[in-house]
Amino acid sequence: MTINLDGSPYSLEETGKWAVEKAADLESRVDLLRNEGQLTQQTLRAYFGDTRFEQIAESNAIEGSTLSAGETELAIMQGVTITGHDPAYTRDAINLSNALERLVELAKEPAATNIEQVKELHKLILADASTAGLFRSHPVWISGSPHTPPATWPEVMAGMEDWEEWSVGNSGSSALLRAIVLHTWLTHIHPYADGNGRTSRAVMNLELIRAGLPSVIIRRKDRLRYYEALAESDLGGDLGPIVELVVERAEDALRRLEHTASAEQGYDRARAELMEAQKRQVGIWNDAVRLLFSLVNDALEVAFEGIGRVSTFWYEGELSIEDYVSLSQGNAAGNSWLFRVNAEVSGIGSRRYLAWTGFRSYEMRHSQYIGEGPSIYWSVPDKSGERKWVLDDLASPGISELTLELPNVDQWIGRLPDGESRNFKPSAAARRIAESILNSINVP
Repeated sequence: MTINLDGSPYSLEETGKWAVEKAADLESRVDLLRNEGQLTQQTLRAYFGDTRFEQIAESNAIEGSTLSAGETELAIMQGVTITGHDPAYTRDAINLSNALERLVELAKEPAATNIEQVKELHKLILADASTAGLFRSHPVWISGSPHTPPATWPEVMAGMEDWEEWSVGNSGSSALLRAIVLHTWLTHIHPYADGNGRTSRAVMNLELIRAGLPSVIIRRKDRLRYYEALAESDLGGDLGPIVELVVERAEDALRRLEHTASAEQGYDRARAELMEAQKRQVGIWNDAVRLLFSLVNDALEVAFEGIGRVSTFWYEGELSIEDYVSLSQGNAAGNSWLFRVNAEVSGIGSRRYLAWTGFRSYEMRHSQYIGEGPSIYWSVPDKSGERKWVLDDLASPGISELTLELPNVDQWIGRLPDGESRNFKPSAAARRIAESILNSINVP
């Protein structure tokens, strides 16, 4: 998760690492909602239904509107002018509502946010104004700010082209930080005679919704802090203050989305995080086992080169999350075959081995002070004929049981046939297995 600010007017300075980490955390929480199937249309409709009118009221309030969220809803749904308020505020509410509806449609397009989309949103926000959707051609001043935006149409256009080039070139950056940059830069250029703030906040939310993140609401009580943060970014290029504000509002939006998912779908974040952790553990285990199999193959080829034949067969026995949970509970239902080894030295003999996954033995758990989890075991053909394969620690190829204390995959923990425990690098474990198979063929 990164943000490349090259080509933009900004830096993150000391805030950078915190901002990137926080953005990654928030985006992973949204991924968790998706992975658990709780970010459904039902949840999204409930969430945006709850926040839509608040978002419009708060965004317009930063520009001076006095309508509450309830009054905004009435103005939009009934199309009536709210008594006691400037009629322009009702028009502004309706216009911004139309822009946000279009914003949701634009968010479905995979293309990076560009100048044409900005113009379209601005045209909806200003509706019938003669300047709607048109970049200004005269100087403007931002009330209370020493920053002077570009003065002429060519300067405004040059600034917007740089803005668009950065947007297109950094489409893979952190969605939250990217949204903040595009929003802040747009206010810096101030390309319109009016409606810059509302348009910039709409663009920020376009970016967030396109990435599957909840839209943020800059509240009217954040107004002065918001202006101060923008002023700092205008003068020194430091995004830190505006990042801190928007990240706070994004975290609040995500909490509300999680609460809605809980109410609508029974989402449990703590449980979902535990399940996600289990999925990561399973992925790490499966990758380590595949690597071990590859190393055993290589070691067997070296050991038998010129003196015998060896073949292996992979059973695609990677653990599922259900298998992993079962084995972590000491339940054999999660057992699975991993791979088979057939080895022969002409005129001397042959051996067959089956590697499989089961739950850790009592000896492994208590000698290593680790809990339940998966282990690799070896079975050999059953000489009695009652079963095809039988577990036999003494006949295992050098290591009776192998396990990992996840997430460390650099050392396998091995229990030897004599009961001793020892740590092995993956390549060392593979060599021991291969050499033991070769040596076992010489044993009557």
